[in-house]
Amino acid sequence: MRVTNNLIYGQANRSISQANEKILDVQGKISSQTNILKPSDDPVGASQILLYDGNNRTLKQYDEAMKMAKGNLEYQEVALDSLNDFLDTARTLFIQAQNDINTQADINAIAHEISLITESMADLMNSKSADGSYIFAGTDSQSPAFRLGSDGRYHWSGNEGQKFAQISEDIKIPVTNSGKVLFQDIWTNRSFNAKITEGNVRLSSKVQDQADLDAFMAKNYDPENAQVNRYYLTTSYAEDQKPVDTQVSDGKDGKSEEALDNYHLFTGMPAQYAITNSDGEVIESGEYRVGKPIAFAGMSFIVEGEPGASIDISLKKPEKDNVLNQIKDSLAVLTDKNSTYSDREAAFFSATYSINNAQQRIGEGRSEIGARLNMIEDREDYSSANQLSNTIAQSREGELDMGAAATELSMKESALNASQKVFSRMSNLSLFNQM
Repeated sequence: MRVTNNLIYGQANRSISQANEKILDVQGKISSQTNILKPSDDPVGASQILLYDGNNRTLKQYDEAMKMAKGNLEYQEVALDSLNDFLDTARTLFIQAQNDINTQADINAIAHEISLITESMADLMNSKSADGSYIFAGTDSQSPAFRLGSDGRYHWSGNEGQKFAQISEDIKIPVTNSGKVLFQDIWTNRSFNAKITEGNVRLSSKVQDQADLDAFMAKNYDPENAQVNRYYLTTSYAEDQKPVDTQVSDGKDGKSEEALDNYHLFTGMPAQYAITNSDGEVIESGEYRVGKPIAFAGMSFIVEGEPGASIDISLKKPEKDNVLNQIKDSLAVLTDKNSTYSDREAAFFSATYSINNAQQRIGEGRSEIGARLNMIEDREDYSSANQLSNTIAQSREGELDMGAAATELSMKESALNASQKVFSRMSNLSLFNQM
């Protein structure tokens, strides 16, 4: 076989190129600090590295979702904390206004302060997040959750939908709370109506113990059958103590009509009362004394007049309203100089009852937000640990032994130098050199 110069040059050039490629490959591994630059270096290891890298990318996407969710929830938490503080202040001012030494000017000043607090609370109910979304408006986050109507009352204008954040493959958590649940659907104080249907008596009635009335209505109120919600209070003399002459005198017996009325009104004879339900069943009874309160299921009745009266009691339908509307209604009574003591007492009670219920709802909302934030914190810790584990696994799969790589690089460089020297000598071979 004839060895030509072209064959010699080609072989030498290939050797030098291969040596250069090997040096560049080792240098690339050293600079990247990995033993796998391309799948062909280690197909199994490369697939594992890609798997770990994909897991980390997914976890980072969930991290972004958790960051967004945490921001929204923290905005809500701050707003609810501030609302709770304002409600505390409003309740304190209502209690101050109940002091009998207050003049009307003092009450007006307190009412003005509460009115300003109400405006601040309305602003918080329409709080926005960093991106300008209304945080309590549901999924319609570009419009206010509450609007002040022409009637001077606050109306719900959002929706009850919730936004969710995907914080893991299987977990979605709500990142919004409905303002309707938190502020609009607040139970007002449960109450009743009482009217005289028989007898010449005076009647005053009020809620004596709201907790007892609430419990009674929760157990007995029927929203579908109004008749079931009616009760009847009757007063009567004991059978053996009923006065013989209960007719109005014409004055011939020496007693005036007025004297007889007073006699029967303050007779002091034993009398009794009974409360029956719509089926005529007696559910409460006892001794009746003129002017002494009759207590029943948290309700109090004072009947002044001769026994023989009948009173119709009907439970009012439980209602819900915005806590701000209840506060405004109470302020209207306070600032009305013609309102009676009983009117103001009822207004105080109505406002504080709604405030207490609103704070209970806010407390529940804060608990839910706190639970979600705790879940996010746990998932963040898990994500961080998982990403670290994936990174370590990636490192192990493609870990480069720097000492071995340096030795290999030195060997490859030596091989390249040898190839270059051989090429130099072979390029000088010629028959003319032997002549």
